[in-house]
This record gives sequence, structure tokens and C-alpha cells, in this order.
Amino acid sequence: MASDILHIKDGYFFEVPKVLWRSNLQKSSDFPSWFVRLDSDYQSFEADTVIAGLTEIGVDSGTLTGLKSVWQEWQHQGAKTAGWPIDAYLEQQASLAVAKAGDWSTSNAPKASDAYQAYLGSNARPAIDWFVQLQKSPEKLAKWTELKAKVNSDSFLQSYLKDSPTAEWSKEKLSQYNSTLDGKILIPQPFGTPRNAYEADSGFCVSRYMIIELVVAILALVIFSWLAKRVSTGQPPQGKRWNLLESMVQWVRSDVAVPAMGEHDADKFMPLLWTFFFFILGCNLMGMVPWVGSPTAAFGTTAALAAIVFVVGVVMGLKTFGPVGFLKNICPELGLPWYLSFWIVPMLWVIEFASLLIKHLVLSVRLLMNMGAGHLVLLGILGIGISVPAAMMSTPAWGAVATISVLGTTALSVLELLVAFLQAYLFTFLAAMFIGSSMHHH
Repeated sequence: MASDILHIKDGYFFEVPKVLWRSNLQKSSDFPSWFVRLDSDYQSFEADTVIAGLTEIGVDSGTLTGLKSVWQEWQHQGAKTAGWPIDAYLEQQASLAVAKAGDWSTSNAPKASDAYQAYLGSNARPAIDWFVQLQKSPEKLAKWTELKAKVNSDSFLQSYLKDSPTAEWSKEKLSQYNSTLDGKILIPQPFGTPRNAYEADSGFCVSRYMIIELVVAILALVIFSWLAKRVSTGQPPQGKRWNLLESMVQWVRSDVAVPAMGEHDADKFMPLLWTFFFFILGCNLMGMVPWVGSPTAAFGTTAALAAIVFVVGVVMGLKTFGPVGFLKNICPELGLPWYLSFWIVPMLWVIEFASLLIKHLVLSVRLLMNMGAGHLVLLGILGIGISVPAAMMSTPAWGAVATISVLGTTALSVLELLVAFLQAYLFTFLAAMFIGSSMHHH
């Protein structure tokens, strides 16, 4: 991998030790389509097709001279641009040029009907100006859209694999690419097309964390369906499983829901709150399973959970007080005379409304940072002793360093178990507080 951070990043594969999963694909057509699209020879073939197509659209051939070299240099400027095809490069550069012109126009020509043309009147034309002008012509834009659809189609890829001499990969390239896929169990993508192992290009791509979340949700459904059947009998709890699960649910009610919401509202929101707690706990604990990962270390997961809390709070606040009452309840009663309230209350309302949004954002970021940081610390400490550069040192001290790093990682893993429970508790408790506060006067 290009970076250690990718070990905890969501992606379209599960990673296991390479000795457990070897890739042994024999020809280029055996590789996933997105993998072939990242091949430099394929991208060069694609770029030649795009440049020829632009010439047919009417772009001057002199303007296109050197375009391929500029694009290839841009690809190597950083990890974010690596592997991007030439059509994506052109559209991104044009968007940046138009955005820059818009920013300039806001300060220098706010009344201009065409911000880009106003920008050109006082600044040098950007190198990508020819493509910006192409996009402004409906006829040329339609032809460009057709050309882009052609080079991104499966039929174009298949024609390359069938007819292009560069599609026959050498043994060295096959060995290199198979080595890249060693240890990566790729997730089938029936609903979308990835751009690479971490980014979607089109459609709906199924990621590793999505599968883990689904597994956690199914486990929670099975476990608590089993518990519900036992509780519905009216018999006292029997056996370790029943006692454990019921005591945990009771703990969520008595130590989380009731202190945060009060006895009256706790039972109403218990299904939501214990779903939050056990789902987050399950996702957190998945991060302790080797080669699996924790979905709560992804902002998409924590933001979605916080968004649910926000929506439930707003809906219940509107239901309790009505639209006007809910907005008034955001700002606490100050007991000020009217001539002070006239100035202070609107400012305070803006602050409180911003606080309402910020505290839900912080709710998601707190869970994200605590889970992500823990995994990074474990990865860093373990990497000190057992990384390849450390092992190649071949010094007597390496054995001691490796032993200390493994023991330290083991000790911190126990702490991570505590953090997994603690963060599930904190999120659920704060969620209960936020929802409860939306239904009660300040």
C-alpha cells in the first residue's frame, strides 16, 4: 500500500496476510476492469483516443500538442491525482479555472454577467481555456460527452483487450500486478464501478465497512429477536446469555436513558438508544478482529449516526412544541426587559442554532477520532518492531524492540476493548441528552 493510513481506510476489498491469499491471474483480461483502467499503457491508449476525438470535435491540433505529457506529469503530483484518466483531468482543471474566476469576480466584478469572461479581461488566459470554451458550446459539449462515454464504456475496454498490442502484459508486469493484489480479497461490485480500490467512479459500490455494518446489524437482529422471545414468555431470566443480555439492556435504560431523558421519556426511546449502543459497540469490536476493521473509524458511518440523532431531535421538538415553539425553545429564557431582548435574543438564537448543528457534528467526530486514533496508535507501535525496515536492520536490539512493541500492542489492545465500550456508551448517552433537550424547555 502507498500509505499506512490505508490499512484503516474503507475500501472495496478485505485485506489478509499475503500468504493466505495469492493472486495468480494469467492475463490482463482476468483482472478487474477498474484495475486494467489504472494501467499506464491502457491510459496512454485512452489518452490518444481522447486527443484524436478532440481534434475531430474541432480543437486545434496545436493546442493539443503536449497535452498528454502535461497530463502524465499531473498524475504524478500526488496520491490524489494518481491514476486519473485524461478526461477527468481536463474536467477538473476546467472546473478549477472557472472556480478561480468566480472567486476573482466576487471581489472585482460582482455585477458581471459572465464571471469567467470578466476574469479573462484582467488576467492571463489559463492553459485550460480552450476546454472551458468547448464546454460553453452546446454542440461541442454534446460531442465531448459522447466521446467521454465512449472511452469509459466496457466495450471500449474490451476492444483494447482484444486488439491493442499493449494489452498483452509481460510476465514481469503480470507478476508485479499479481503481487499488488496478493492479500486483497476483492468485493464483487454488481451495482457500480470503482475508480480504484478506495474510490467509486460510478454507480453504487459496496465497500468493506458496508458489509461489516450489515453483519453487525444482522447479528443484533438475531440476538435481540432471540431475547425478545424469551422475555415475552414472562419467565425470570435463565442461563448466562439471557441474564447477560437483559442486564445490559437494563443498564442502558437505568444508567443511560433515564439520567439523560427522565423516567417518562426513557421507555419511549429505549429501542432507538439500545440499537445505537449495540450497533456502535458491535462496529467498534469488529475493529479488534484481525483483518476486519471498524466502520466507526469512517466519517460516513459516524456522520450518519449523528444525523439520525439530529433528525429525531428536530422531529420530536417540532411534535412537542410546534414549529414556532421549537424555534423559540432553542434560545433559553433570559428574563430580560423587551428593549434588551430585542437586541440580545436574535444574536443568542443564531449562536444557539449554530450550537445545535455543531454539537451533532462533534458527536460524530468524537466517535470517529477515538476509534481511528486507537487503531493508528496500535499500527504505529506494532510497526516500530516488526516492519520490514526494522527487520532488515539485523541488530541485536531489533529483537528487544520487536518484543516490546508486540507486548505494548497487546496491552493497548486491552485498553481498546475498554474504549470500544466507552465510546458506545458516550455516543448513546449524548444522543439521549440531545433528543431529551429538544423536548423540554431550557
